[in-house]
Amino acid sequence: MRRRTHVLAAVGVALLLVTAGCVGGPTDSPTATADAPGQSTDRTPATPAADSTIRVVGSGSADAEPNQAVVRVAVVAVGADAATARQRLAANTSRMRTALEGIGIGEEQITTRRYDIYQDRRRPREEGDEPRIQYRASHDFEITVTEPGRVGEVIDTAVRNGASEIDDVSFTLSTDRRRTLEGRARSAAMADARAKARTLAADANLSVTGVRVIRTARSGVPRAADAGAGGAMTETPVATAAPPSDLESGPVTVTTTVEVVYEAAPETSDATE
Repeated sequence: MRRRTHVLAAVGVALLLVTAGCVGGPTDSPTATADAPGQSTDRTPATPAADSTIRVVGSGSADAEPNQAVVRVAVVAVGADAATARQRLAANTSRMRTALEGIGIGEEQITTRRYDIYQDRRRPREEGDEPRIQYRASHDFEITVTEPGRVGEVIDTAVRNGASEIDDVSFTLSTDRRRTLEGRARSAAMADARAKARTLAADANLSVTGVRVIRTARSGVPRAADAGAGGAMTETPVATAAPPSDLESGPVTVTTTVEVVYEAAPETSDATE
């Protein structure tokens, strides 16, 4: 009899716990991650994302007078064999370097671009003869001139002292000046992008409210009009009585573009940009 009383008491406690759970109602905890199927919730909806975006591409440029020039020359020599061609090339190269140093062009301003010795087979003078074979040696140089006004003097000095070819002359900018121009070009590109975004937003009754993304494109290589000689050959030294070479350059221009994604919202009296 006493054992049955204990069982009934346990059942009674279980019923009280179930009843208490029913009276307590649904939980108000904000950390709930999911709702039961068909069950409503009182949670506040999430804030909507930005109303609109405007994507534009702006372009800008900046120019300045060049403060540097690059002259590309080649020293060429020929011989009946490779050793003879190399010796003649070395002699002409040394003479040109010494002459350039004499007018203030330092070793650090003269760099090698290419060095080559090869067999040059030419057509025989008469039919049936063996091809004429000679060896051709060439040493290509790039000379950086920090005073563009002296380019003509550098060319004349090189040609009179062993250079056989003037491959190209370009007027450009030093690293510091190029970076300054690139910064000015990017600022102009951003101003162009802002103006375009404002115009598009006004046409759509929107206001620009911020910037979401900015992408920059690589700036164009700064370069003025070339004064290259197109690989002209000069087999004999220029006469001292000949007029000096005179090359002129125009401004060097750097261009760049930016892609900007702006955030926009319907126009209101307190909209800020």
